[in-house]
Amino acid sequence: MQNESTSSKQNVNDNLDFNLIIHMNSLISLLKQFICSGCNKRWDGSTTIKERNGLYIQLEFMCNHCGFLTRLYSSPKMRNGRRHEINVRLAIGGSLNLPPPVQEHKYREVQEFILNYVETAQEQPMIDAVYDAISEAGDVEDLTENHECQLNFIGASGAMEKEMIYEMFCRSLPKYDIKYISYIGDGDAKVHKYLTTNPPYPGVTIRKLEDTNHFAKRMLSCIKKIKQENKNTILSDGKKINGKGRLTDGDAIKFKIYFAKAIRESKTDLDKLYEKSWAIFNHHYSTDIEPMHDWYDPQWCKYLQAKSNGQQFTRNSRLAIPRACLDLIKPAFLELCSKTSLARVVGGGSQNANEAFHSLLWTMVPKHRFCSSTILRTALGLSTIIYNDGYSSLDKLFTSVFSSIGYFSAECFGRLHTARKSLTSKVKKRRKKVQQQQQQQQ
Repeated sequence: MQNESTSSKQNVNDNLDFNLIIHMNSLISLLKQFICSGCNKRWDGSTTIKERNGLYIQLEFMCNHCGFLTRLYSSPKMRNGRRHEINVRLAIGGSLNLPPPVQEHKYREVQEFILNYVETAQEQPMIDAVYDAISEAGDVEDLTENHECQLNFIGASGAMEKEMIYEMFCRSLPKYDIKYISYIGDGDAKVHKYLTTNPPYPGVTIRKLEDTNHFAKRMLSCIKKIKQENKNTILSDGKKINGKGRLTDGDAIKFKIYFAKAIRESKTDLDKLYEKSWAIFNHHYSTDIEPMHDWYDPQWCKYLQAKSNGQQFTRNSRLAIPRACLDLIKPAFLELCSKTSLARVVGGGSQNANEAFHSLLWTMVPKHRFCSSTILRTALGLSTIIYNDGYSSLDKLFTSVFSSIGYFSAECFGRLHTARKSLTSKVKKRRKKVQQQQQQQQ
């Protein structure tokens, strides 16, 4: 015990008992300044990685003159096992026994240094994205903007969104030489009113397009509100709205899903959208005695399929929502499925692209954690580059900063880029399949 204690104290007092991060090329450059013990000539040879396990690595250096081998083990083994100390330290919370990090003011200087490169690198992907959008719009330099705040703001929180969006519109001409003539927004009317009363472009009226996803979610909100307000109300059939065989939360979610599908498939045709929206309600309200299938799609309506085949169709009454429950939630359909209300989503769009960008951004700077504006701007720049051009585009950024991206960094970014392309390809195929089905229906 005494010997172990003495050894422990000696290790603590040993100022060389620590791990160090060294670039491989620096190590090899150092070796070339020494004499080989096998041939007494200045060492000039090759380096081979014989083993790599986590952060542990075993290197083998061979002299080209005499073939003498020298081995380097980057970390010692644990006393009571085959595991290496560096990997065990990593597993117990990252106590890697490294020298202290840079001082805070030096770290901030490095952040500013990186930010300059990132902001320079992000400009070209943003410009390319703008011209891609112009090309998709038929070379029309008047675009639809998905409005989302990306900058800090000093002032009342209620005025932040409209002020920042107004600034984004105003800078589009000097920065990209384009005009945003419309934007996709949710139910908030403050932004549109502000852009109307303070037009960013002379003689151009900004049009607001409804976000179809937000609009469809209102169906679920309305039904849940009606259920909550009438949870103790006795309906016309003598029962309450909740309970077994009544209107469940799962049914409310299905109404929202069907409504969103109807909007996506018919958002360019108001009459067709009106019919598909009310077909959702009529489908559940229909009975064998009083069928209501006028606006149904034969592809999913079993009644119309049976009728076309000359067969008798009998509805499963056990799965049907009682008419008393449907009568109670009908005001939600009257409010959202009127032609006046549905006209708001005709030609509408989706903010899914913004949500995807934000998801990428939040992996770098989680929104529930505080970070400095420098880190946030750096994360915004990196997210913009990756979102527009993929992980492989970071090669140019790293090369401009470090003169080389590095072997393992290039391999990591390559794998991430391949995975991203694979996912994007699957999404495109799924969308193409849906579009083909819609064209066949038309």
